[in-house]
Amino acid sequence: MKAQLNIMTVDLEEWFHAFYEADSGAWDNLESRINRNTDYILDVFTKHDVGATFFIVGWIARKYPELVKRIAGAGFDIGSHSDMHKVAFGMSKQGFMEDVKRSVSTLEEIICCKVKSYRAPFFSITESVIQYLETLHQLQIEVDSSICPCKTVYSGYPNFPEYGPCFLEIDGWQIKEIPVSTTRFLGQRFIYSGGGYFRLLPGWLIKRCFQSKNYNHSYFHPRDFDVVQPDYHASLVDNIKRKIGVSGARQKFEMLASLLQFTDIQSANKLIDWSEAPVVKISPK
Repeated sequence: MKAQLNIMTVDLEEWFHAFYEADSGAWDNLESRINRNTDYILDVFTKHDVGATFFIVGWIARKYPELVKRIAGAGFDIGSHSDMHKVAFGMSKQGFMEDVKRSVSTLEEIICCKVKSYRAPFFSITESVIQYLETLHQLQIEVDSSICPCKTVYSGYPNFPEYGPCFLEIDGWQIKEIPVSTTRFLGQRFIYSGGGYFRLLPGWLIKRCFQSKNYNHSYFHPRDFDVVQPDYHASLVDNIKRKIGVSGARQKFEMLASLLQFTDIQSANKLIDWSEAPVVKISPK
């Protein structure tokens, strides 16, 4: 039996980035809650010796460079979470490249080291834009973590194999993929390991899922633990989805942090035996 691999990641973004079509022109006028919510996450990680990668939005990094420095200074891995939190499938390939390039440049200027991993907002590398990952290859990013192998509210890649870490091969080039982990219920794939799905599921089921699998890849957002986050000028349903389960999320998060030993993306990259990793060959569109 293979040793269990547990990866912890945080998508560092504001509470209003939860909305698919949030108006970036209004972001500066909205209440910021990123520092206080990130402080809570850092406290839990420090208490339980959790290794983690923080995928950071470029806009956040430019606005709060000291927060980024503090995270990196505490020994956490830093990856890119795009520049303006736009979904990949809503951009042209050139627009995607410019967005990623700016975010990487911003982060590298702040932390003074190479950014080696990337995650698209809303796991928006879907089958229709999988070829966009060539941008990461060109920017010498080693690991992508943008694929969710099931259907989500906004995106997902439900036809992607449930291999765990693998190589993506497209038109002769390859990149390492470390996807979010999923499980199955009544034949259907679903996420148990982070975000709104984690908030909704009962703690006993989350614990059972994590303990039963050799590969767990968790992802969280600072807003997942913010019980008093403001309302946004969106539909009632969207505001409810953002807040549902938040009141019990801290208890489950702290249970999870104490239950297993977690590592970050770059440490996992070194632990994975890539010589045995499957290769997923994608036909270029």
